[in-house]
Amino acid sequence: MAGYQIQEKTPAFIHKNILSKGDGIQIDAIQLCHRDKVLDFLRSHYYLEEPLTIGSYPKEQDPEDEKFNMSQITHGTCLMALNEERIVGVLISGLKHSNEADHLFEDAARFGPTKWGTALKILACAERESNVYVRYNVLKALHIHILAVDAQLRGHTIGASLIEEIKKLGRHLGYPLLTLDCTSYYSAKLCERLHMDLVNVIKYDEYLDKEGKPIFKPPPPHQSLKTYATRL
Repeated sequence: MAGYQIQEKTPAFIHKNILSKGDGIQIDAIQLCHRDKVLDFLRSHYYLEEPLTIGSYPKEQDPEDEKFNMSQITHGTCLMALNEERIVGVLISGLKHSNEADHLFEDAARFGPTKWGTALKILACAERESNVYVRYNVLKALHIHILAVDAQLRGHTIGASLIEEIKKLGRHLGYPLLTLDCTSYYSAKLCERLHMDLVNVIKYDEYLDKEGKPIFKPPPPHQSLKTYATRL
């Protein structure tokens, strides 16, 4: 993640109309021209509820958080679910290597006690503790950073469809593994229903600062950051 930049061009490999469903939902690849619409969607349907965001001060997301997630578009592995022209779901994912934990800790130190730096540090701990590279004997993985669905359409399998489609794309691109850090109770339940492997748990009330106080205090039912993985 260190030194991430939004490039001018997306990779040549782009899927269009990846999945069409009978209920009118279509899944497409996100391209740079979609950036502003995708970010507006995330501001309305993701950040307002994301446990690391609302569970620490200030309650709003750090601009560096948004910058990083939008930088992932250049990998060609970010998807959006559309109902006609309206975005109703977003999945942001990108490549990570076996030294990902080192990069995360380096970036956490670089951003220091900022909101983004604090989030990076718990994600670095999750990356180090899950150690999926040894566990699954792989050198790289495709990692889902964000899974968000329109609040009015949850329960209609849009999130599951996005995950199933990124699994297909990951296999096509030669990724051996898909991983996801679930900061939310609901995304973790979805991973359970999809029979993904639970590889690590960090309980928020046990992740403490130097004074022994919880760093993140999200509202119920969010109690932990759970890391899931599945072979592709």
